[in-house]
Amino acid sequence: MASTPHLSILIPVYNWDVGPLLRSLHGQCLRLADEVRVEILVRDDGSTEKFGNVSLAEELQLIRYEESAVNQGRAATRNALIQQAQGSHVLFLDADMLPDRTDFIQAYLGKARKGCDIVCGGISYQQNISKHPQHSFYLYKSRKTEAVPATVRNSAPWRYLFTSNVMVRRDIVETLCFDPRFTGYGFEDIEWGIRLGKKYTMLHIDNTCTHMGVMDKQQVFSRMRDSIQNYALLLSLHPSTADNAGAAGLAGYFKHLPGSLLGMGDNLLSFLFRRVSWNPLLLYIFQCNKAVLLARALQQAAAR
Repeated sequence: MASTPHLSILIPVYNWDVGPLLRSLHGQCLRLADEVRVEILVRDDGSTEKFGNVSLAEELQLIRYEESAVNQGRAATRNALIQQAQGSHVLFLDADMLPDRTDFIQAYLGKARKGCDIVCGGISYQQNISKHPQHSFYLYKSRKTEAVPATVRNSAPWRYLFTSNVMVRRDIVETLCFDPRFTGYGFEDIEWGIRLGKKYTMLHIDNTCTHMGVMDKQQVFSRMRDSIQNYALLLSLHPSTADNAGAAGLAGYFKHLPGSLLGMGDNLLSFLFRRVSWNPLLLYIFQCNKAVLLARALQQAAAR
């Protein structure tokens, strides 16, 4: 048995070319000491586009690739990967990430040797060279709200737990899985992070991955709207923790307004979002619209 802790890298894929990430990880694994064992598990979640991922996985060593016939959602896909993992620690990476450091895996292995419970590497945009004007808002928003240094993230550990780049002891994820009630897009990682933070130590370090999957302005807006039901579910499960985070605090005031007024507010903010181009104002409009939509979702949940 190897003396160095094993590591299982778990990558869910949906309609994305995972080749650059797999090549980067594979190259780093080949440079590890012989006694270090790392496995890379990839699960395609019912993609309609394949990008040659199957043939690449067959070409590279260390990689096990499987496909789901239907889209099951991110939480269910990650839970399936956890069931297959053999390592003492598992490293969750999203398919559209790319490590910033050549010793990215080695840095995580060092923390695993020390027995760390949960280690969050962080998100960056160092390698993303997109200059497209339509990507400007997404990059601005993400750098303000997600791509922050470890010193900031450690001040509110659960809020900055992103499953796009986080290592967890396998025995922990086997007992605290992702909640399958979170379907579609958003907040399953935040909810998981809240539960983890109540029992285990969460450490943020600067071992970032560049997020390559930038979106245009309208895609960002649509994703936000698609995530609202999950956001409302998060608040129902953890009201004392998440109520004052992000748009939730503002939604707490808005939910006392008439539904018709919230509908008008949604229409106005949606119109402004489409017309405004200055990113600081856009982010304010975006967050306000998110709060309005969340308030409506909370009203509807209370009425049921």
